[in-house]
Amino acid sequence: MARKKDSQITKQDLMDAAFKNFYEVGFENTSLEKISRDAHVSRGAAYWHFANKTELFYQLVLEILNEVQAEKQLIMEDEELTFREKVVEVIFVPYNNSMNFKFLQQSLKTIELHSEFEELLQEIRESKHRLYQFFLEGLTEEGLNQADSQALASLFYNYFEGMYGSATPQEVKDNYTLSTISQNISFIFKMI
Repeated sequence: MARKKDSQITKQDLMDAAFKNFYEVGFENTSLEKISRDAHVSRGAAYWHFANKTELFYQLVLEILNEVQAEKQLIMEDEELTFREKVVEVIFVPYNNSMNFKFLQQSLKTIELHSEFEELLQEIRESKHRLYQFFLEGLTEEGLNQADSQALASLFYNYFEGMYGSATPQEVKDNYTLSTISQNISFIFKMI
């Protein structure tokens, strides 16, 4: 039992070091050897858990993507929230997890350039599509016509994506609060 726990700790240490390395210097400039040094584990232990840095990167991105999807899904399925409240909560998710979202956005460039990540790219696209569909279906249920639902779903989707965009001015970041998002969404719904 202790050996399995040690193995899980080693794997998590590698994932944490990989996150830091991939985030700071990117996929191309990171090596599994550097990650293993930063995780304070032997290269052999690193290779026991991951065949190469490509596999480690793939697993790390997939784990973060799954965590983000699970958080969004909990909000989307929360029957105690209205659709408008769900929109606010979902749009706020990137703010609560800004490092993970920035990492995913950064990683997308690598994923798009390397064919070995095609399945991962498809998973990301499906996740983005599900988010858009959530907005679209909710707006349609709110009674909006097809064109208005599509336009507003696109706006909400872009609001979500913009929450972790690069080089966002500080005065904009300062307005990434649950309260401000709620006010913005309420204002949008009053206009329709």
